[in-house]
Amino acid sequence: MELLKNLVKIGLEEKQAKVYLACLQLGTSPVLAIAKDSGLKRPTVYLVLDDLEKMDLIEEVKKGKKTLYQAKSPDNIIANLSEKLTLAKNSLPTLKTIHNFDPQKPQIKIAEGVSGVRSIYNGIFTYLSHHPSEELIIFGALKDATENFQTSVIDYFYETMSNSHNSIREIGNDDTETRQYFRKSNRLNSAHEIRLIRDEGIFEQTDNMLYGNTLVIFSVKKEIFAIVIESKTIVNTYRTLFNMAWRSGKLI
Repeated sequence: MELLKNLVKIGLEEKQAKVYLACLQLGTSPVLAIAKDSGLKRPTVYLVLDDLEKMDLIEEVKKGKKTLYQAKSPDNIIANLSEKLTLAKNSLPTLKTIHNFDPQKPQIKIAEGVSGVRSIYNGIFTYLSHHPSEELIIFGALKDATENFQTSVIDYFYETMSNSHNSIREIGNDDTETRQYFRKSNRLNSAHEIRLIRDEGIFEQTDNMLYGNTLVIFSVKKEIFAIVIESKTIVNTYRTLFNMAWRSGKLI
Protein backbone atom coordinates (compact mmCIF):
# COMPACT_ATOMS: atom_id res chain seq x y z
CA MET A 1 0.00 0.00 0.00
CA GLU A 2 1.58 3.24 -1.20
CA LEU A 3 0.16 5.40 1.59
CA LEU A 4 1.58 3.06 4.23
CA LYS A 5 5.03 3.22 2.61
CA ASN A 6 4.89 7.00 2.48
CA LEU A 7 4.05 7.27 6.17
CA VAL A 8 7.01 5.02 6.98
CA LYS A 9 9.29 7.16 4.82
CA ILE A 10 8.35 10.33 6.70
CA GLY A 11 9.15 8.80 10.06
CA LEU A 12 6.39 6.55 11.36
CA GLU A 13 7.14 2.95 12.19
CA GLU A 14 5.17 0.46 10.11
CA LYS A 15 2.92 -0.55 13.03
CA GLN A 16 2.26 3.09 13.85
CA ALA A 17 1.34 3.79 10.23
CA LYS A 18 -1.05 0.81 10.15
CA VAL A 19 -2.84 1.88 13.33
CA TYR A 20 -3.05 5.52 12.26
CA LEU A 21 -4.53 4.59 8.87
CA ALA A 22 -7.03 2.28 10.58
CA CYS A 23 -8.12 5.11 12.87
CA LEU A 24 -8.49 7.51 9.95
CA GLN A 25 -10.70 5.05 8.09
CA LEU A 26 -12.77 3.83 11.05
CA GLY A 27 -13.40 7.10 12.82
CA THR A 28 -14.01 6.88 16.57
CA SER A 29 -13.50 3.19 17.39
CA PRO A 30 -12.61 0.72 20.15
CA VAL A 31 -9.26 -1.04 20.27
CA LEU A 32 -10.77 -4.32 19.06
CA ALA A 33 -11.93 -2.75 15.78
CA ILE A 34 -8.60 -0.96 15.28
CA ALA A 35 -6.70 -4.21 15.87
CA LYS A 36 -8.86 -6.05 13.34
CA ASP A 37 -8.50 -3.36 10.68
CA SER A 38 -4.74 -2.92 11.16
CA GLY A 39 -4.02 -6.64 11.32
CA LEU A 40 -2.18 -6.28 14.63
CA LYS A 41 -2.74 -7.99 17.97
CA ARG A 42 -4.70 -6.01 20.55
CA PRO A 43 -1.83 -5.73 23.13
CA THR A 44 0.38 -4.34 20.37
CA VAL A 45 -2.29 -1.84 19.33
CA TYR A 46 -2.49 -0.47 22.88
CA LEU A 47 1.25 0.22 22.85
CA VAL A 48 1.12 1.81 19.40
CA LEU A 49 -1.86 3.99 20.32
CA ASP A 50 0.11 5.28 23.30
CA ASP A 51 2.97 6.24 20.97
CA LEU A 52 0.62 7.94 18.53
CA GLU A 53 -1.00 9.93 21.33
CA LYS A 54 2.41 11.29 22.30
CA MET A 55 2.93 12.25 18.66
CA ASP A 56 -0.41 14.12 18.73
CA LEU A 57 -1.85 11.91 15.99
CA ILE A 58 -4.42 10.01 18.08
CA GLU A 59 -6.70 11.04 20.94
CA GLU A 60 -8.82 9.15 23.44
CA VAL A 61 -12.57 9.63 23.48
CA LYS A 62 -14.54 8.62 26.58
CA LYS A 63 -18.02 7.28 25.89
CA GLY A 64 -19.57 6.15 29.13
CA LYS A 65 -17.28 3.51 30.56
CA LYS A 66 -15.73 2.78 27.19
CA THR A 67 -12.46 4.21 25.90
CA LEU A 68 -12.46 4.85 22.19
CA TYR A 69 -9.80 6.28 19.92
CA GLN A 70 -9.90 8.57 16.94
CA ALA A 71 -7.32 10.00 14.57
CA LYS A 72 -6.43 13.65 14.80
CA SER A 73 -5.98 15.77 11.70
CA PRO A 74 -3.29 14.61 9.25
CA ASP A 75 -2.08 18.22 9.36
CA ASN A 76 -0.43 17.25 12.64
CA ILE A 77 2.02 15.09 10.67
CA ILE A 78 3.28 18.22 8.92
CA ALA A 79 3.40 20.05 12.24
CA ASN A 80 5.53 17.27 13.74
CA LEU A 81 7.90 17.31 10.77
CA SER A 82 8.17 21.11 10.91
CA GLU A 83 9.03 20.91 14.60
CA LYS A 84 11.72 18.31 13.92
CA LEU A 85 13.13 20.38 11.05
CA THR A 86 13.35 23.46 13.27
CA LEU A 87 15.07 21.42 15.97
CA ALA A 88 17.55 20.03 13.43
CA LYS A 89 18.34 23.50 12.07
CA ASN A 90 18.90 24.86 15.58
CA SER A 91 21.21 21.95 16.42
CA LEU A 92 23.19 22.10 13.17
CA PRO A 93 25.78 24.75 14.21
CA THR A 94 26.69 22.76 17.33
CA LEU A 95 26.82 19.50 15.39
CA LYS A 96 29.18 21.07 12.84
CA THR A 97 31.40 22.31 15.66
CA ILE A 98 31.88 18.83 17.11
CA HIS A 99 32.10 17.06 13.75
CA ASN A 100 35.48 15.33 13.88
CA PHE A 101 36.36 15.44 10.18
CA ASP A 102 39.09 17.59 8.73
CA PRO A 103 40.38 16.84 5.21
CA GLN A 104 43.80 18.10 6.33
CA LYS A 105 43.85 15.86 9.39
CA PRO A 106 45.72 12.54 9.03
CA GLN A 107 43.48 9.50 8.71
CA ILE A 108 44.78 6.73 10.98
CA LYS A 109 43.81 3.08 11.32
CA ILE A 110 45.34 0.04 12.99
CA ALA A 111 45.47 -3.54 11.69
CA GLU A 112 46.34 -6.35 14.07
CA GLY A 113 47.56 -9.91 13.73
CA VAL A 114 48.62 -11.97 10.74
CA SER A 115 45.40 -11.41 8.80
CA GLY A 116 45.61 -7.67 9.41
CA VAL A 117 49.20 -7.44 8.18
CA ARG A 118 48.43 -9.56 5.11
CA SER A 119 45.52 -7.24 4.36
CA ILE A 120 47.83 -4.22 4.56
CA TYR A 121 50.38 -5.84 2.23
CA ASN A 122 47.58 -6.64 -0.20
CA GLY A 123 46.38 -3.03 -0.07
CA ILE A 124 49.88 -1.69 -0.72
CA PHE A 125 50.55 -3.80 -3.78
CA THR A 126 47.02 -3.41 -5.12
CA TYR A 127 47.53 0.36 -5.00
CA LEU A 128 50.92 0.05 -6.70
CA SER A 129 49.51 -2.18 -9.44
CA HIS A 130 47.10 0.63 -10.32
CA HIS A 131 49.87 3.25 -10.14
CA PRO A 132 52.80 1.65 -12.02
CA SER A 133 54.85 4.87 -12.10
CA GLU A 134 54.91 5.22 -8.29
CA GLU A 135 57.59 3.70 -6.13
CA LEU A 136 57.51 1.86 -2.83
CA ILE A 137 59.90 3.06 -0.13
CA ILE A 138 60.85 0.71 2.71
CA PHE A 139 63.07 1.17 5.75
CA GLY A 140 63.31 -0.82 8.93
CA ALA A 141 64.70 -3.69 10.95
CA LEU A 142 64.56 -6.69 8.65
CA LYS A 143 66.23 -9.01 11.16
CA ASP A 144 63.53 -8.30 13.76
CA ALA A 145 60.86 -8.86 11.12
CA THR A 146 62.22 -12.26 10.08
CA GLU A 147 62.59 -13.32 13.72
CA ASN A 148 59.14 -12.24 14.93
CA PHE A 149 56.84 -12.32 11.90
CA GLN A 150 55.34 -15.69 11.12
CA THR A 151 56.85 -17.39 8.09
CA SER A 152 53.51 -17.11 6.29
CA VAL A 153 53.64 -13.31 6.60
CA ILE A 154 57.17 -13.10 5.18
CA ASP A 155 56.30 -15.50 2.37
CA TYR A 156 53.20 -13.47 1.52
CA PHE A 157 55.30 -10.31 1.29
CA TYR A 158 57.77 -12.00 -1.07
CA GLU A 159 54.89 -13.32 -3.17
CA THR A 160 53.18 -9.95 -3.55
CA MET A 161 56.48 -8.14 -4.15
CA SER A 162 57.49 -10.59 -6.89
CA ASN A 163 54.32 -9.69 -8.81
CA SER A 164 55.01 -5.97 -8.59
CA HIS A 165 56.60 -4.04 -11.44
CA ASN A 166 57.03 -0.85 -9.42
CA SER A 167 60.36 0.58 -8.41
CA ILE A 168 61.25 -0.28 -4.80
CA ARG A 169 63.92 1.46 -2.75
CA GLU A 170 64.80 0.15 0.69
CA ILE A 171 67.20 1.03 3.48
CA GLY A 172 68.10 -1.58 6.08
CA ASN A 173 70.59 -2.34 8.81
CA ASP A 174 74.02 -3.60 7.79
CA ASP A 175 73.63 -7.21 8.92
CA THR A 176 73.73 -10.70 7.44
CA GLU A 177 69.94 -11.04 7.29
CA THR A 178 69.52 -7.86 5.25
CA ARG A 179 72.20 -8.89 2.75
CA GLN A 180 70.59 -12.32 2.30
CA TYR A 181 67.20 -10.68 1.92
CA PHE A 182 68.56 -8.35 -0.78
CA ARG A 183 69.87 -11.25 -2.86
CA LYS A 184 66.51 -13.02 -2.71
CA SER A 185 64.35 -9.94 -3.28
CA ASN A 186 66.49 -8.74 -6.18
CA ARG A 187 65.91 -12.06 -7.94
CA LEU A 188 62.16 -11.63 -7.44
CA ASN A 189 62.06 -7.99 -8.51
CA SER A 190 65.01 -6.50 -10.38
CA ALA A 191 63.67 -2.99 -9.71
CA HIS A 192 64.26 -3.48 -5.97
CA GLU A 193 67.29 -1.51 -4.74
CA ILE A 194 68.65 -1.75 -1.20
CA ARG A 195 71.16 0.37 0.64
CA LEU A 196 72.48 -0.03 4.17
CA ILE A 197 72.64 2.58 6.90
CA ARG A 198 76.09 3.49 8.10
CA ASP A 199 77.28 3.63 11.69
CA GLU A 200 74.93 6.39 12.88
CA GLY A 201 72.46 3.91 14.39
CA ILE A 202 70.14 1.00 13.61
CA PHE A 203 66.47 0.43 12.94
CA GLU A 204 64.74 -1.42 15.77
CA GLN A 205 61.54 -3.48 15.87
CA THR A 206 59.71 -1.61 13.12
CA ASP A 207 59.39 -1.92 9.37
CA ASN A 208 58.09 1.12 7.50
CA MET A 209 56.64 1.60 4.03
CA LEU A 210 55.79 4.73 2.06
CA TYR A 211 53.61 4.79 -1.05
CA GLY A 212 51.30 7.41 -2.50
CA ASN A 213 50.16 9.53 0.45
CA THR A 214 50.36 6.65 2.91
CA LEU A 215 52.84 5.70 5.62
CA VAL A 216 52.60 2.21 7.14
CA ILE A 217 54.47 1.42 10.34
CA PHE A 218 54.70 -2.31 11.10
CA SER A 219 55.55 -3.34 14.63
CA VAL A 220 57.78 -6.40 14.25
CA LYS A 221 57.55 -7.61 17.81
CA LYS A 222 55.87 -10.89 18.69
CA GLU A 223 52.47 -9.14 18.85
CA ILE A 224 52.42 -7.84 15.30
CA PHE A 225 50.31 -4.93 14.14
CA ALA A 226 50.43 -2.11 11.62
CA ILE A 227 49.56 1.58 11.87
CA VAL A 228 48.38 3.14 8.61
CA ILE A 229 48.61 6.93 8.31
CA GLU A 230 47.17 8.72 5.29
CA SER A 231 48.58 12.23 5.06
CA LYS A 232 50.30 13.93 2.14
CA THR A 233 52.32 16.26 4.37
CA ILE A 234 53.51 13.52 6.73
CA VAL A 235 54.46 11.22 3.85
CA ASN A 236 56.32 14.01 2.05
CA THR A 237 58.31 14.71 5.23
CA TYR A 238 59.24 11.05 5.65
CA ARG A 239 60.07 10.78 1.95
CA THR A 240 62.46 13.74 2.25
CA LEU A 241 64.18 12.16 5.26
CA PHE A 242 64.42 8.85 3.41
CA ASN A 243 66.03 10.51 0.38
CA MET A 244 68.62 12.16 2.63
CA ALA A 245 69.45 8.78 4.17
CA TRP A 246 69.42 7.12 0.75
CA ARG A 247 72.10 9.43 -0.61
CA SER A 248 74.43 8.55 2.26
CA GLY A 249 73.53 4.85 2.38
CA LYS A 250 76.03 2.10 1.62
CA LEU A 251 75.63 0.20 -1.63
CA ILE A 252 75.53 -3.59 -1.46
